[in-house]
Amino acid sequence: MTATSRRTQILFLVVFLLSAGLRLGLVSYNRQSNDDHITVIQLILKTSSLPIKTDCWECFQPKLFHYSMAKFLQLSGLENAGQDTLVLAVELVNCAAGLLTILVIGLFVLRWPGKSEFLKVLAFGLVALNPNLTGINSQATNDTFMILFSTLALFCTYAFLQKQKPGTFLLILIFTILGISTKTNGWVTAGAIFLAFLVKAGLEKRLRIRMLLTTVLFGFVTLLVSIINPLNQYISNYRLYGSPLQLNITRQPLPHFFIQSSNPSFRPGILSIQDGLFTFKFIDLLRNPLIMNKDDYSPNRTSLWTQLYGRAHSVHFDNWPTSWSADGDRAFNLARAIYILALLPTACLLIGAIMEIVLALQAILKRDAGLASNVHFGLTIITFAGFVLFLILYAVEYRDFSVFKPIFIYPAILTFPILFLRAGEAIWSRLAGRLLWIRAAAGAWIVALCILYSADIITLTMLIALRMHGA
Repeated sequence: MTATSRRTQILFLVVFLLSAGLRLGLVSYNRQSNDDHITVIQLILKTSSLPIKTDCWECFQPKLFHYSMAKFLQLSGLENAGQDTLVLAVELVNCAAGLLTILVIGLFVLRWPGKSEFLKVLAFGLVALNPNLTGINSQATNDTFMILFSTLALFCTYAFLQKQKPGTFLLILIFTILGISTKTNGWVTAGAIFLAFLVKAGLEKRLRIRMLLTTVLFGFVTLLVSIINPLNQYISNYRLYGSPLQLNITRQPLPHFFIQSSNPSFRPGILSIQDGLFTFKFIDLLRNPLIMNKDDYSPNRTSLWTQLYGRAHSVHFDNWPTSWSADGDRAFNLARAIYILALLPTACLLIGAIMEIVLALQAILKRDAGLASNVHFGLTIITFAGFVLFLILYAVEYRDFSVFKPIFIYPAILTFPILFLRAGEAIWSRLAGRLLWIRAAAGAWIVALCILYSADIITLTMLIALRMHGA
């Protein structure tokens, strides 16, 4: 172990401890969530059965999170505790799950074969201190479990694609099935893993039969167990509602490409394909750095990418739940500064995605197993693109701005540092000689962003604490 690697490990530890402190601080005061999952847990405690879609607003969800939380509360003797105590107990479990996710990502980034350890620290810091991820890890919802199980499934898949160990394959199955039993978008993770297995089977002749059998076994077991798993309620949903998958919102008429159209039954949202999917209203975001949850909304609310960008980089942007909502102009300028600084790593992420697409296509078209191994047989870009496409489909079908959530693509969060490093290392290697100052400036830029990320969470925690104490 070199001195440099020791310094890197110390920096990783510092970032992790900071991320843990931010989460625990927010959990100490927060008692609200974006969505009400506590009611589902309380219904399970009260009836000792799984509620169905019509029993409450979030009762359409797969029930692994809710059932396990109900059992946890029973085992800890808290099933009859007050509302705040129940919420705190569930939040603490999610906080632990969130920190486990960060640990897995940190271990993965440390093992990444890149040359620049400083870039690795930056990549880890951007994920560990991300305000939206920190915020959701501090709420009593099922999103943190989904992100954890998807991260673990992908982590094991990366390992399995290099060395095909039966124990690793079993872990992939377990974590994938647990993810599907937590949220429906777990099927995206399952699909990405299935396709990566197929690519490996197609490109490595000596392993073709073995990988084809592995792919079929993965698909069959995942599908069968998920269908019969009572926590998913697919069979009962089909009997009651005619479809195994249920939602609590109604599909809207598909938008026109250019002509903007609204509908009284939803809140804009997507008004047209052009406006919703082919705009990035950054200037308007700076003018209106928080969502105004009312009829008189700013233009950025109808742009999917602007909303996704704002939500991902500032925990204040949602302006929701009520205890998280802005007090006067508090955090506005902080949010504006974050949006400006976040342009650089976001650009690196997108450049990395383009590079990953090109490399994966080259590997497939040239049938180059070595190159395919370097891009993990397409797993990274298939996962990232799969969740982005899922979000686009969701946004176009339901059109309400409330579904423009980064947490719908955070199950792919293990791919974020890979894409950042893919672009960062390519750019880093070209910035030599007289251009070394650009490296230093870019590094300082991202460090400053991570500091503002932390300030974003601290200011929210202070806001909630002051309101809790009536100040």
